[in-house]
Amino acid sequence: MQPLEYSVVAPMHNEEGNIQALYLDIKRAMEQLKQPYEIVFVNDASLDTTLPKMKEIQSGDPNFHFVDLEYNVGENWALLAGISKARGNIIITIDGDYQNDPAYIPQLLEELSKGYRVVSGRRRTRVGSFWSRRLPSWIANGLIRLVSRVSVHDCGCGLKAYRREVLEGKFVPKGFMNRFSPVALGVTGQEFSEVEIVDRPRKSGDSHYGLSRVFLVLRDLWLLPFAIRGPERWLSKFRAIQTLGFVTTLSFALSGRWVLSGTTLGFAIIACSNVAGLKQFIKAQVNPNFRIREYR
Repeated sequence: MQPLEYSVVAPMHNEEGNIQALYLDIKRAMEQLKQPYEIVFVNDASLDTTLPKMKEIQSGDPNFHFVDLEYNVGENWALLAGISKARGNIIITIDGDYQNDPAYIPQLLEELSKGYRVVSGRRRTRVGSFWSRRLPSWIANGLIRLVSRVSVHDCGCGLKAYRREVLEGKFVPKGFMNRFSPVALGVTGQEFSEVEIVDRPRKSGDSHYGLSRVFLVLRDLWLLPFAIRGPERWLSKFRAIQTLGFVTTLSFALSGRWVLSGTTLGFAIIACSNVAGLKQFIKAQVNPNFRIREYR
């Protein structure tokens, strides 16, 4: 198939009430650009009429494609499944819940043309509860900026524009596209920019986010610096630390030095966590966790 200039990818699970309106808004925005484009919607094993509505749109629009997954994999993997089929030199991602407004796509592309590799939407005014949406987002993004040194203020915003090489052949474990992209893809601070957008309310359905997101970020954030620098290289180092920690712990325990024993055990447990996390990154890259039933 011939490469295109733009691909717009949206993952969806039970979004029958949003799909038609989102499609029309994306189509309107892309036609303004006067460049070859495609729209790729991903059906993440929806239980409603999301898939039939995708098929109906596809039958009347040659620029529209859908990816139907065999089983539910969540937003992270559904998005990566769609990206794996995208042909655009520039790949635009957008949430399937209608809250990201496609009208901002031209502004993201204008910013991307300045030489950045990724441009993200930044929702200045968030729609939704302070406790369940705005506060968790503020805390999570602050932690990500602190550790990554990438000035990202809204990592969770689904509206992003990527140069193809940032995403091509890249797969990351569950949640890392949602919580850490583009940091999880190794993009540096100089390669990243943001454009202010306005969040809009859903037309249909319910949000699945809350304060628990902060704890997920805390759990995974420590792994990022090692994962983006090459998980295979760091895996052997943490295995060595893990083994040394357990051997040292046993030696101190046998000698009655319980304080030192507890300290070295702590290091060994941290190393074990790093080993497990890095294995997830390696597995994700060689064995992506999605199966495509149909692409049309």
